[in-house]
Amino acid sequence: MEPQSGNGDEAVARARELVRAEQFGPAIELLREHLGAHPDDGIAWRRLAGALIGFGEHAAAVDAAGRAIEINPEDVAAYRYRALALLMLNRDGDSYADAKRAVELAPDDHEALSLLARNVVEVDRDVARFKELIQRALTVNPDSAPARHLARQYRKLHRRTLTVAMHLATLPAAIVLLFGWFAVDTGRSMDARWMVWPCLVALAATLVRGVFTWSARGVLPMLTLPQASAAASAAGIVAAGAGYGATRGVPAAAVLGLTAVAISGVFGLLLLLRSRRTAQPPVRRIYDWP
Repeated sequence: MEPQSGNGDEAVARARELVRAEQFGPAIELLREHLGAHPDDGIAWRRLAGALIGFGEHAAAVDAAGRAIEINPEDVAAYRYRALALLMLNRDGDSYADAKRAVELAPDDHEALSLLARNVVEVDRDVARFKELIQRALTVNPDSAPARHLARQYRKLHRRTLTVAMHLATLPAAIVLLFGWFAVDTGRSMDARWMVWPCLVALAATLVRGVFTWSARGVLPMLTLPQASAAASAAGIVAAGAGYGATRGVPAAAVLGLTAVAISGVFGLLLLLRSRRTAQPPVRRIYDWP
């Protein structure tokens, strides 16, 4: 059975109201004072973890939630808080384990499902599993703020990823063909057009796609290695094909194609590394404070 707050019930309840009002500092002081007299109060430790998350002290929140879990190993909310705090600290693997445990203890907890979904897409890059978990969360609670927030973020992420993949395919090809055009054009416009038109089409496609996804411009793409590789291959094929059409020479076409692949590959790898190192934690205010 979960330990109760005893004579400190009023203090813990007051702290909860303070947290809901986003007065995290006073709530932390009140809970710490209470825990000085009642160190075995699991509810107070859990609520202290929530207040610390709101205050931005995520490492301390991990410790507080851990104390709540030591007192009551089946405290779902404590696992959720620790998972959220770990996520804020970019400790995705540990956060994943706590979110998974929370879902095991409470399969219908929409906030636990949302946290697990966030970790699944971050750690495993498993989009299908992410969608399944979000759908479960929304089935349990159609008004779930965390699930709805993540669903919106995923749609933006998906659009942004497709746009970046297209840019990785079109921009390097356009750049290479532009320079190739200046290099091979000797006034024979019929040959030069093999480079001019693919270059213009690539630039137009980049511009149009960028306009339609402008609202997601601040979202970091979730590129995968196969996507980056496919984009680089497409850039190389376009550049090599257009180069051969203009020069009728295999060596020149190969140089253009490999150059486009190299440019696309470098930028693709940089984006892959950045997306794995940059955290996009969920907004704390969309989670309830039990």
